[in-house]
Amino acid sequence: MNTFSEPFTPVFLDRLEELLPPFISSSRWYRAKTRTMQRISVHDVVALNEGFFLLVVDIEYLEKDTDRYVLPIEIPSLTTGAEEALSIDALANARFRDALLQAIAGSAAFAGITGKFVASHTSAFHPHAGQLESFVSRAEQSNTSIIYRGQFIFKLFRKIEPGINPDLEIGSFLTEHGFRHTPALLGSLAYQDGSGAYSAGILQQFVPNQGDAWKYTLDELAAFFARVESSPDSPGLLGDYLASARLLGIRTAEMHTILASSSEEDFLPEPFSPEDAHRLHQETLVQSGLVFALLRLKLSSLDESTAEIAGHVLALEVRILQCFAQLDSTPTLGTVRIRNHGDYHLGQVLYTGDDFMIIDFEGEPARPLAERRSKALALRDVAGMLRSFDYAAHATPEVAGRPDGSKHESWAAFWLAQVTAAYLQAYFETAGNHSYVSTNPEQNKFLLDAFLLQKALYEVAYELNNRPAWVRIPLRGILSLFP
Repeated sequence: MNTFSEPFTPVFLDRLEELLPPFISSSRWYRAKTRTMQRISVHDVVALNEGFFLLVVDIEYLEKDTDRYVLPIEIPSLTTGAEEALSIDALANARFRDALLQAIAGSAAFAGITGKFVASHTSAFHPHAGQLESFVSRAEQSNTSIIYRGQFIFKLFRKIEPGINPDLEIGSFLTEHGFRHTPALLGSLAYQDGSGAYSAGILQQFVPNQGDAWKYTLDELAAFFARVESSPDSPGLLGDYLASARLLGIRTAEMHTILASSSEEDFLPEPFSPEDAHRLHQETLVQSGLVFALLRLKLSSLDESTAEIAGHVLALEVRILQCFAQLDSTPTLGTVRIRNHGDYHLGQVLYTGDDFMIIDFEGEPARPLAERRSKALALRDVAGMLRSFDYAAHATPEVAGRPDGSKHESWAAFWLAQVTAAYLQAYFETAGNHSYVSTNPEQNKFLLDAFLLQKALYEVAYELNNRPAWVRIPLRGILSLFP
């Protein structure tokens, strides 16, 4: 155990490490709730300000691998006990939140025993005098966000890994290259020790908005179904949402165009080679095997109608594997792999009232950092958004609460087809002849279908483990690809 100064005596730290497992495992930002902790140790203690500390803790699992997390705590006095320290969330204190912002404004560094936290700001940051009113976002997420009176938003990365976080890396790149449809990157917080540098947080421009595009889409769907009930023959059933879908398609392609435009090594587009196609095939093969095994295991626990749908999907296993096998036999696509969003869906887009802002470039949290920073085909992002449209169409109460085969389900399919077509048309028109899409429409369709299938299989496993009542949505999504 490291030796820390008061109040972090050996006795205090021993008690703290005893209390950390139940505290962390019950926290909403903890990512590994299905894993078994073996022990938690305090790796470093860094004083940010008087009474405020950033703990760096290592969580060792039964499988012997380790995750590293950042934990802000407040210790009002030297007599504070470990129990009290964990019960006082430093983020709840405005002085701590202000200290974080001032650290970035001043590019400050804070030394601990084994490492240090280093704050910095970009040229786009314009500090404000005095303390800004702030609050902690209540959004359920794997990080924690602080909003500073409509000016800034600071995202604290709870789980940290050696290397640069894609949210920082891509956010910085898009800001520097003038992409106006993502919040400008203004600063960052990093932890450094002998093992390397870890991205610990980013400061961004706060964008006034009406919520994310998921909420906006559900609101538009509610209005759509209301129009269906009152005047189903009206030519304006979809309202303004078709235009919104087209705009989102344009913004997606504009993002990909900038991400594909650099000669910098970490962003330089790379040809999609036969070896890349083989790796993608192997990835889908392994994933498919795990998902089908899980689906068979959970089949008896599903309700009758969902189990019937699952049975139809299980019957497609050979055809699904044959579809993925075509990746290995596909001729050169003449397209490139680029840096991309990596976890693209309606919840990762803000709706401003007349436009969209794309956020959260961290990638799928469950994937290792190296995978989240890797280059991929742009159509993977496109498939993610199409699956999100499908979720919205079938998660709305007008469909989710109705029996199979209802007229509402048919109307949802109509809405989804129209919105998908509008989004794709705008995306490909904006992408034009850029190398991140193929010049062959059939190859684009094949790749898009493969990514849709891969994403839906991932969703099946996720829903079986977390929200079994929702698993019918990705199951139906798979069936729709095999008419």
